[in-house]
Amino acid sequence: MKLEITSEIERFNNHLNLLDNNQIIFSGIFGIGKTYFLKEFFETKNEKYESFLLSPVNYSISQNDDIIEYIKYDIAFQLLSKNIDFEKADFSKLLTSQFYLKENFLDTIALLAKNGGKIGKALGDIYKNLKELSNNIKTHHLEAQIDEQKELIDFLKEITLKDNSIYEENRITELIAGLIEKLKENSKEIILVIDDLDRLDPEHIFRILNVFACHFDLPNFTKNKFGFHKVILVCDIDNIRNLFHSKYGLNVDFSGYIDKFYSREIFSYNNKEIINQSINKIIESIKFTGSYEHLIDFKNHGKISTLNFKELIQDLVNYDLMNLRTLLKLADKEYDFDFFQFKTNENSRNAKSSHYKKILIFDFLVSFYGSVTSAKIALAKLSERNPSKMIDKYDITRYENLIMLLDYKNHENNEGNFDYKNHNLNLIITYSISRSFQGEICCEISNFAHIENPLIKRLDFPFSQLLKIAFEEYVNLIKIK
Repeated sequence: MKLEITSEIERFNNHLNLLDNNQIIFSGIFGIGKTYFLKEFFETKNEKYESFLLSPVNYSISQNDDIIEYIKYDIAFQLLSKNIDFEKADFSKLLTSQFYLKENFLDTIALLAKNGGKIGKALGDIYKNLKELSNNIKTHHLEAQIDEQKELIDFLKEITLKDNSIYEENRITELIAGLIEKLKENSKEIILVIDDLDRLDPEHIFRILNVFACHFDLPNFTKNKFGFHKVILVCDIDNIRNLFHSKYGLNVDFSGYIDKFYSREIFSYNNKEIINQSINKIIESIKFTGSYEHLIDFKNHGKISTLNFKELIQDLVNYDLMNLRTLLKLADKEYDFDFFQFKTNENSRNAKSSHYKKILIFDFLVSFYGSVTSAKIALAKLSERNPSKMIDKYDITRYENLIMLLDYKNHENNEGNFDYKNHNLNLIITYSISRSFQGEICCEISNFAHIENPLIKRLDFPFSQLLKIAFEEYVNLIKIK
C-alpha cells in the first residue's frame, strides 16, 4: 500500500541541500518506516541522486575486522548495476614481453645459459655471483640513504594496505573510489546510505562509525569514505546513545563523540502525521469474511465501532505504541470474527460476544499485536502516557460500548440503571442497559462525574486507563465455545 509522504520527502530534500551537509544522521524509532521512506525518496529523486542503500544487519555473524570488507562487497555489487564504463586494457604480447625483459634481464640471461654447455654453466655461476652482488649493492644503497619523509610515507602506506585498518586504502578501495568518481560524471550526487545501523552488535556499530570518522578527523581528508558526496547513517539515535553509555560509561560525553558524524543537525524522521492521514485508508482496506456490516463496518466512518477503533489506533500511533510496520500488517487483511458466549459468573445466563463491540475490537487488537500479552503491554503503556482526554457530553457516547464491557459483572446483561464506580480514578459513571427488538444489549451513559461530588460533571475522561481495565475483563471472560 502506497502512503502519501510528499511533505516528508520535501523536508528531507531541503535538509540534504543545506550547504556542506555531507555527513547525515537520519534518526527514527524502530518500525517507523525509515527504510520505506528512503527507498521512496531516492526513487522519487532519482534524477538528482545516485544512491547506494546498504543494510548491514546480516553482517552480525561476521568478525568485527571484516565489517568494512562486507560494506565494500555490497558497494561493489551495486556498482555492477550502475551505468559505468569499466576500463579494460588489452596490451599486446610484444609490449608485455619488452617490459618483462627490461625488469628481469639477468634472470633471462641465466635461463638461456642453462642450455649453453660449459660456457653456459660458467655463465650460470657468474650469474649467481652477479645477482648476489647486485642485491648487496641495492641493500647497501638503501641503508645509506636518509629520507625521513619517505620513511613516514612508507609507514602510512603499510597501515593503509592492511585490510583491518580503519585507514585501509587498498586496491579494491581505490577501485571503488575511482568508479564512484566516474559516476559523478552523470552530474548526480552520489550518496551512501547505511541502514539499520543500531540493529547491529555494538562492536560492529562502533567499528563502522570509527572507520568513517577517521576521514573527518584528518585535515587532509576532505572527502567521505570512498569519495561519496554524502554519507547517511540510519538509526534511532537514542539507541546509539544507550549503547554508547553501556560500552563506555555514563560519564563519557556522547555529544562530543557523535557530533562528528553529522555536518549540520540530526534529521529526526517523524511520520506520525503521515500515518494518521493513512489510517482511514488502511482501516477501509480490511476485508471481513462473511456479512458483519451490522456489527463492524470500517468503511462506515459514522459508525461508533469504527470511530472507537480509529481513535484507539491513532492513540497507539501518537504515543509510539504502534509503528508503521505493524500498522501496514492491517492493510488488505482478511479477518474472521471469533464469536462466543460468556458468563458474568457461574450462575448467570449466557451473553453473546457479538453484542459487545469492544470484545470484537479487542479480538482484532490481539490478532495483529500477535498475543494477548503484547496487546496488554501496549494498553498499559498507553494508560501511562495518555491518562485522560478532554471530552464533552457528546463525546461520551463513543465510550458506551467500553462501559458496557467494563462493568458487565455489575449489570450482568440485565436491563436497568447502574453506576460504575472507580475510587482510584475518582470516577462515577451512571448508565442504563436495554435490549433491542433483536435482543442486542445496548448501553447509554447519562452522567460521568467525581465520586466525591457527583453533581459536578467531569471534563477529563480517563479513556486509556478504563481501556486497560476493560481489557483485563475481556481476558478473564468465562468463555463458552
